[in-house]
Amino acid sequence: MYSPQILVALFVLLLAVVIPLVTVAVHLAQLLRWSLHADPATRGERPHFTGPVLALLFSVLAASDFTSYEPMRTIAELNPVPMAARAYFTVAMLVLAVLSWAYGGAVKDRLLRRLGIANG
Repeated sequence: MYSPQILVALFVLLLAVVIPLVTVAVHLAQLLRWSLHADPATRGERPHFTGPVLALLFSVLAASDFTSYEPMRTIAELNPVPMAARAYFTVAMLVLAVLSWAYGGAVKDRLLRRLGIANG
């Protein structure tokens, strides 16, 4: 059977994928409700997806080596990182997931301002 450390690591990876996935689903429901609200003056601000979507992307990349389901298997096969460095890759992707969750919107706003697309 698996050691407790491996089970904890797999559980953390599961949470790292499921939490952003649920958050994106909730944001989609909020976006639908927001778009159907009749009065634009009272409907508030549109839901933001940058942080959760980036966190989901990096979490899926981190968990791709540990599952045998598609599309994870294909992602793991396309990964150019050598097998000896996959543990470091997984940790780096989880760190990027956390950072993108926290700073994804700010990075997007800064990028759009530099490109001259956003106002502000």
